[in-house]
Amino acid sequence: MSRATKSISTAMALIIAIVLAIIGGVAGYFMGSSTASTVTVTETKTGTGATTSSSPQYVLHVAWITAPSPYDTHTYFFYRFKEKVESRTNGRVQIVLHPGGELGDQSQYLELMKTGDLFMATIEVSRFSSYTNALNFLSYPGLFRSTDEAIAFAESEWLLNYSNQVLNQYGWIVLGITVGGARYFLSVPEKPITSLDSFNGLKLRVMGSPVYVEAAQTLGANPQTLPYSECYTLLQTKAIDAMENEVAAIIAMRFYEVAPNIALIPWAYAWHFVVASKKILDNLPSDIRQIIIDAAKETSSEKNAWGLFIERVTGIQFLVSHGARIIQVDTKPIFDRLEQGFLSKHLNEIPEGAREWLQKYRSSIG
Repeated sequence: MSRATKSISTAMALIIAIVLAIIGGVAGYFMGSSTASTVTVTETKTGTGATTSSSPQYVLHVAWITAPSPYDTHTYFFYRFKEKVESRTNGRVQIVLHPGGELGDQSQYLELMKTGDLFMATIEVSRFSSYTNALNFLSYPGLFRSTDEAIAFAESEWLLNYSNQVLNQYGWIVLGITVGGARYFLSVPEKPITSLDSFNGLKLRVMGSPVYVEAAQTLGANPQTLPYSECYTLLQTKAIDAMENEVAAIIAMRFYEVAPNIALIPWAYAWHFVVASKKILDNLPSDIRQIIIDAAKETSSEKNAWGLFIERVTGIQFLVSHGARIIQVDTKPIFDRLEQGFLSKHLNEIPEGAREWLQKYRSSIG
């Protein structure tokens, strides 16, 4: 058995355990959620200064933007994180959950964490661009050629250290990095994407980022930066031929109904950072701080495994059962075109350490 096969087998075993945990315990996880407006860390003591045994010593508030669901990876992360931290601290810490944008959007989360009014949140990498461009490279189309590669990079010490070097100055500490999923191409019945040639003249809806437009043009497509909320109708009326999105979003938005051709070309990835308030974390006792750091790292890895399971197993099964056509494509010519015609123009924006890591990783798997 090859190293890559062993790695996949180990990941799949973990995924199965995670799925069982979600199904068996998700209802109980919701018991810790709260709509409280106060999000600062609190310390509970008796009048004599001794810590009470019936109440947590520290109450930490965490937030994420998506609605609670056992199939949402952010939801999974925070329920598991809460379970681990509360158990390992023997009740000294209580984690209060704020899902579904309860405390605002991700930009507001960042500001709340800077001031110490929120302990932790998951943040999509593009949200940091208001403060720094040093992490934009992660979203460049063609940089990562598979979800396995993207996850390995997300869990690397290099990326964690680099991210903290960039973000600590703003009052944030990165405790984990996760991959939101591969952005595949989906197209209308008459326009299946089966090779690089399929992109020639294709009316392709992409996100409004200039790099996405440039990358789509490199493939020969005619990129359209149209509102996401209008994509279903645009596909239905054939105003566009195709778009790109993650499996979970394709299902949630029911795009497969009007664009049933799903070409498995992982041209780009969404990235989510597990970010904590430096102000709060630095002031916690060292033993609690280490428990939180360890739990966040472990649960980030589990979140990646759960997302991979949705992308490769349950998501694909759902799409096939609802009439979608799953198209396997030779991606090498596509990635070669992106590397030569797009990435080569942006090499100075990709850290040397990231390029060296990718080269070493690809050499190690053959």
